Amino acid sequence: MCSVHQDIKFQQRRKERVADKRNLSKFYFFIQFFAIVFACFHLYTALFGVFQNMIQRSLHVGGGVVLFMLLSIEKKRNKNPQEKNIASIILDISMALFAIFAVSYLVESFDRITHPMFEITKIDIVIGLIFTVIILEMTRRLIGWAIPILAIFFLIYAFYGNYFPGIWRHNGIGIEYITEILFFSDRGLWGLVTGISSTIIAIFMIFGAVLFATGGGKAFMDISCWATGSSFGGAAKLAAVASGLFGMISGSAAANVATTGSFTIPLMKRLGYKAEFAGGVESSASSGGQIMPPIMGAAAFIMAETLGVSYSKLALAAIIPSVLFYFGVMASIHFEAKRMNYRGIPREEIPHIKEILYYKNFAPIFVPIFVLIYYFFAGYTPTTCALRALGASVVLYIVSDLRNLKERFLVLLQGLADASKEMLGILSLIACAQIILSMIGLTGVGIKFTNIIVSLGQNSIILSGICAMVGTMLLGMGLPTVAAYLVASAVMAPALVKVGVAPIAAHFFIFYYSIFAGITPPVCGTVYIGAAIAGANWLKTAWVAMRLSIGAYLVPFMFLFSPALLLVGSGKEIFISAVTSTLGIFSLSLGGMGYFLKNLTIIERLLLSIGGILLVKPGIFTDSIGIGMMIFVLLFQLFKKKQDL
Repeated sequence: MCSVHQDIKFQQRRKERVADKRNLSKFYFFIQFFAIVFACFHLYTALFGVFQNMIQRSLHVGGGVVLFMLLSIEKKRNKNPQEKNIASIILDISMALFAIFAVSYLVESFDRITHPMFEITKIDIVIGLIFTVIILEMTRRLIGWAIPILAIFFLIYAFYGNYFPGIWRHNGIGIEYITEILFFSDRGLWGLVTGISSTIIAIFMIFGAVLFATGGGKAFMDISCWATGSSFGGAAKLAAVASGLFGMISGSAAANVATTGSFTIPLMKRLGYKAEFAGGVESSASSGGQIMPPIMGAAAFIMAETLGVSYSKLALAAIIPSVLFYFGVMASIHFEAKRMNYRGIPREEIPHIKEILYYKNFAPIFVPIFVLIYYFFAGYTPTTCALRALGASVVLYIVSDLRNLKERFLVLLQGLADASKEMLGILSLIACAQIILSMIGLTGVGIKFTNIIVSLGQNSIILSGICAMVGTMLLGMGLPTVAAYLVASAVMAPALVKVGVAPIAAHFFIFYYSIFAGITPPVCGTVYIGAAIAGANWLKTAWVAMRLSIGAYLVPFMFLFSPALLLVGSGKEIFISAVTSTLGIFSLSLGGMGYFLKNLTIIERLLLSIGGILLVKPGIFTDSIGIGMMIFVLLFQLFKKKQDL
C-alpha cells in the first residue's frame, strides 16, 4: 500500500470503535443508545412530519442538553480519582434532569400556553430562567465565552433599557415578558432558527456523519490526491480540493481543519513546505468549504429561510462565487509553489484511479451525493433531498458487502451516534443565538443599527458596505460563522437593502464576511487550529491564509453593485461578470503571491493588485483598465524571461 495511505489514520471521530470494548462502561453504552435514539427522533419527524413548533424544537434542544450532560458526566467519571470533581458531576446530573423536567413541563402545558388568555406564573418564570441559564452554560462549554456573554448583554439591555443613554435608551422590559418570549413562545429559544436546526440542519448532519462513517473521508482524500497530487504544490492543492469536498458536507471550518488538516498538514511538511504555508492553505481552503454547494454551511440553510427562497436557488447562486474562491486559492498555491519550488506528491504515493472508482468504494460515497444534487435541482425540499441521499448511502453501503452485515449495521449505528454528538455544538449555538435575536427584535435595537449604518454610509452602497463589512468582521472574529451571520444579518442586512442592494446580495455579502473573519487577525479561530497542527506561528499562518483568500475579501462588494455573480440578471451580464471576476481573481492571486514566470517586483505586484480590484468592480471602463494593467505586467514578465535565456 502506498505511503500516503499508510499516513491516513483517518480521524472521522470514531475513537469509540478503536477503544477496547471490554473496558467500556455500561454508562457509555447507555449514552450511545441515547445518541442513536436522538438521531432517530429527527429521522422520524423528517419522514412522518414534525410536531408543533414549540414541541419539536424544545425536544430537539432539550434532548441535546441531556446528551451533552451525559457526555460530560462520562468524561468526568473517566478521570483519575484524584481529579474527579463529584460536585461538578452532581451539577451535570441536575442540569440533565432539569432539562427533562422543563421540556416535559412545556409539552404538558402546551394547551395552557397557547390559550389566548395565557398568563405566566412564578413557577413558569423560574423554569424558563433556569433553562435559559443551562443553555448559556452548555454553549460556554462547547463554544466558549463569546456568544453567551453577548446573549447576557442583550438580556441585560432588554431588562435595564431605561438606564442606557441616547438613542439606545428604551423603557425596559419586565422579567415576566422576557421569560414568556424566551421559553413560552416560538419567538425565543424555540424560534425560527431553532426550527431549522431541528429539521434541515439535523438531517444533513446525520447524512454527513453516516457518509463519513461509511468511508467518505478516505474517498474524498483519495480522489483529491489523484486529481492534484503530482502537480507543483500538489500536497497543498490536495488540501484545497479535499477541504472543499469535506466542507460541502460538513459546513464547519473548524471541523474541516481538524479533520483534513491532521493528514494534509503533516504531508505538506514532510515534503518540505513551510509550516506557516501548510497551516495557511488548510485554514483558507477549509473556510471556503462553507460556501461550496450543494450543502454549504448551516448558515446557508438559515439564509434560505430568512430570504424565503428555495435552498436549491441559493445553492445555484453560490456556484460562481465558490468556484472563483477555489480558483483563486489554487492559482495562489500554484504560483507560490513555483516560487518556492514545492514539488508534488511522488507518483508512487498517489492512489490509482481504478482503486478509487472500484464500485464498492465509489458507489456508497458518490452516488448519494449525486442523488442529493439531482433532487435539489428537481425542486424537492432540503429535508427530502437529504433523506433520499441518506437512504441511497445506507442501501449501497449494506449491499456492497452482504457477508459482513452485522459489522456494517454497527458502523451505521455509530454514524447515527456521531451525528447526534456533532449536532450539539450547532444546537447550543443556535439556541443561544435565538436569545440574542429575540432581544434584538424585542428592544428594536436592530432598527437603530440600520439607521446608523445608513447614516454613516450617507446612502452610498460602497460606504454602507464598508460599515457592514467592518461590523460583520468584528462579530465574526469572536463568534462562529452561524452566530456571526445570524446577528450581523439581523442588524446589517436591512441597512444594505435600504440603500438599494438586492436582498440575496446583502445576505451573501454578510455570509462571506462572517466566514472569512475566521482567518482574519486578531481573533481567527480557524487559523489557530491550522497553526497548532502545523506547529507554526499563528500570525504568519493567518497572513498566508488571507493572501490565499484575497478574492473572498473583494468579490462580495461585486454582489452589492451587480448581483450577476449570484445568477441575478441576464445571461450576458452573468457571463461578463464571471469572466472579468475570474481575470480579476487571477490578477490578485499573482499580486498576492508575488510570482508569475519570475519573481514580481513591488511595482508589478501593485499593478496586478490594482488591476484585479478594477476587474472585480463591474463596468467597461474599470474592466478595460484592469485587463490592460494585467496584460502589461504579464508581457513584461515574458520579456524578462526571454532576456534571461
